[in-house]
Amino acid sequence: MSDVSITGVETYLVANPWKPWVFVELETDAGVTGIAEATTHDKPRTVAKALDEMSDFFVGKDPFDTEQIWLEMYRDEWFSKNVINTTVCSAVDMACWDIKGKLLDKPVYELLGGSVHGDELRAYANGWYTDTQGEPEGFAEAAERVVDDGYDAMKFDPFGTAWQSMPKKDVNHAVDIVRAVREAVGPDVDLLIECHGRFSAGQAVDIARKLDEFDPTWYEEPCPPDSINSLREVAAKSPIPVATGERHMTKHEFYELVTRTDVDVLQPDLMNTGGITEGKKIAGLAEADHVDIAPHNPQGPVAGAIYSHFCTSVPNFRIQEMFQTYDVDWVDDLLVDPLEVEDGYVQLPEGPGYGIELNHDVIEEHAYTEDKVHTINLFEKDWEKREVDRR
Repeated sequence: MSDVSITGVETYLVANPWKPWVFVELETDAGVTGIAEATTHDKPRTVAKALDEMSDFFVGKDPFDTEQIWLEMYRDEWFSKNVINTTVCSAVDMACWDIKGKLLDKPVYELLGGSVHGDELRAYANGWYTDTQGEPEGFAEAAERVVDDGYDAMKFDPFGTAWQSMPKKDVNHAVDIVRAVREAVGPDVDLLIECHGRFSAGQAVDIARKLDEFDPTWYEEPCPPDSINSLREVAAKSPIPVATGERHMTKHEFYELVTRTDVDVLQPDLMNTGGITEGKKIAGLAEADHVDIAPHNPQGPVAGAIYSHFCTSVPNFRIQEMFQTYDVDWVDDLLVDPLEVEDGYVQLPEGPGYGIELNHDVIEEHAYTEDKVHTINLFEKDWEKREVDRR
């Protein structure tokens, strides 16, 4: 045990228009502060309140005791298997790792076993297709810009607002979008097809077979996350490798994915599934079955920095999701030294801990209020209208 204790927690809610960010600072009696992120979909105040309500689990504890803190928070909260509780567990755990690194004057990745993948990590672009109007030509033009920005991998959802099944007209439209993107970027760019858990197993398999000619790298979350059986069927029949896991919490659910399905890529979101302590265990489960790890990361810049330390320490890491290039124009200003992405590669931050500090002036300038996030679903609503018009 060290002589350091956690003394309190502060949360900062930031008005990203489509998903409010929640940044966390864990304070200690050593004067060192640990940084984390606790972003979920549309519940920033809920998470912030839960951190306060669960503070008895970690205030007064030694930040080096990450295994014990995690166990007690998950086990003793009782109804722990929900995203709010696991997000709180994640934030506290990640902040503790930042504190450890700062107190030891070491980057977090060195505490996790060192860098397996060097000081830059291959990334794929997301968030680049919100102005395409849901049309093949718009996707193609936007995809060309992504390649011009230095990325050789990109993810996109061509399915609009589908649920369970799609009329053949809409299936054909989605196929046209993927075809247009492939023709625009050529054969050497990785296309990652996002389904957002929309489809029944049968519909998912049918669509995968139609998209196979465009050589996608993976087929992401084809079925809702609440059915292992559906996912197992798709993974067995899809000609495209299946990736999933962003809405699965803790090692227990990932154990089911590894042992009961033939998915090819696991996508834990460290902000929600349990932090670095749990993330390393999930990566180990995947590695034992030769399954790759490609963490889900549609979060803020704090998450991006944390992921870089985690990913470089994971032997079975494949590629990292990044929204940063296509996010709000003030995203880089939220950190004193912003996370850098060069030619499609995330640069590992330098310095102890995660190598980042919050810029509190910019955070205050963009403090969360409901009226600042009113644009959250404009893309989907506009696309839904266009789908109605097409019909």
